[in-house]
Amino acid sequence: MTGSKVVITGMGVVVPHGDDIEQVYQRIIRGENECRRITRFDASTYPCQIGSEVRYEVEAPDKIGPYTIHNEALKYVAGATDRAIKAAAIGPAEGAAQDRRAIVLSTGVGPANIDFLGPIALRVHGSDEDPYKANLEDFYGAAPAEPEAQGLDEFHLDTAAPACAIQFGAAHVYNTASACASGSHAIADAAAMIHRGEADAVLAGGVCTPVTRVLVPGFSMLQALSTRNDDPEHASRPFDKDRDGFVMGEGAAVMVLESEEHARARGATILAELAGWGYSCDSYRLTDPHPEGIGMALCMTRALESAGMAPEEIDHVNAHGTSTAYNDAAETLAIKKALGEHAYQVPVSSNKSMFGHLIHAAGALEGCLSVMTILQGVVPPTINYQTPDPSCDLDYVPNVAREMPVNAVLKNSFGFGGMNVSVVYRRYEA
Repeated sequence: MTGSKVVITGMGVVVPHGDDIEQVYQRIIRGENECRRITRFDASTYPCQIGSEVRYEVEAPDKIGPYTIHNEALKYVAGATDRAIKAAAIGPAEGAAQDRRAIVLSTGVGPANIDFLGPIALRVHGSDEDPYKANLEDFYGAAPAEPEAQGLDEFHLDTAAPACAIQFGAAHVYNTASACASGSHAIADAAAMIHRGEADAVLAGGVCTPVTRVLVPGFSMLQALSTRNDDPEHASRPFDKDRDGFVMGEGAAVMVLESEEHARARGATILAELAGWGYSCDSYRLTDPHPEGIGMALCMTRALESAGMAPEEIDHVNAHGTSTAYNDAAETLAIKKALGEHAYQVPVSSNKSMFGHLIHAAGALEGCLSVMTILQGVVPPTINYQTPDPSCDLDYVPNVAREMPVNAVLKNSFGFGGMNVSVVYRRYEA
């Protein structure tokens, strides 16, 4: 039915804090940190040597239909999907019912280091007299023996969404690509599909494994990452005056969204309502948000309008909160523009203080934690908050979680290029 209420019936994660969303949430509200020195490769010569890695063995299918689950990123998203489907007790659709299901997934970069592609391309197409080819091979060594197709698949993750579609029994597959806003973008797009009557159930979320030998120094060149290498557990410090950049994280998080009618008809346990969503794009600079938070404020306002809610009805803001100088100041200003005087009463916190920035999966994981906040009534803290910044003057729930009734959470996700998404999660009432 067009205009159907959108509800959440299952969540699944494979992230640095663990692969059970309830246990992950408990660790988060205790303020436990998973930012450490990188272990995947030798980062000792890099400006940033810190990452938030999945450091445990992940249980996931080895093969899904024709797709081999042969790398960490595919394993993470297949594992998260399996957990979400089991939590929702929904099972894969079959036959004609598949046409009423969809996948909306944000697939960031996979675990492959793209540095092997240069020697491969030049080996195939380059001239032996080309000095660039010689320099590349001197620097990187001989091209790896692994097939080129597998390497490209590991980088682009083209098979992730179709594999999830087999797990869920979905006939439709969509991808979102809006940088750091992608995870929330996928969830908002999925909700819009259900609201328009185009699907009964959609699995939505994101996966990203950017802690690689190429992307960590690449983001360092943008001056986006923290260089607090001697103190990694205090490196991610959103809204703190001494913040110096974010910490790269990895993992996957997905939700099962359904129309209220579909969920109730099958007797599902409804966790929360996805009440509203808003988009905007300010395109101020390639990496920096508009300093006045214009686009950020606009998408928050649109999310509230979509939910039919006043600013005073928001009990908590789950911030994008990257721990970069420009983002945190702009987001603070944007929250004040969107919520008015209520901004000074509402607790704002950044989960990234504990697991860094999962890029394409960030909004999906933080959305799951927003739902848990509604269910459990404990607002997560922003850890490592030590020195107030005059440009960040809101209540950031410093260092200690806060017990309080939470009926509605405004979740922000803002990406490079000014791509902004806000989602409103609300307590479900039949």
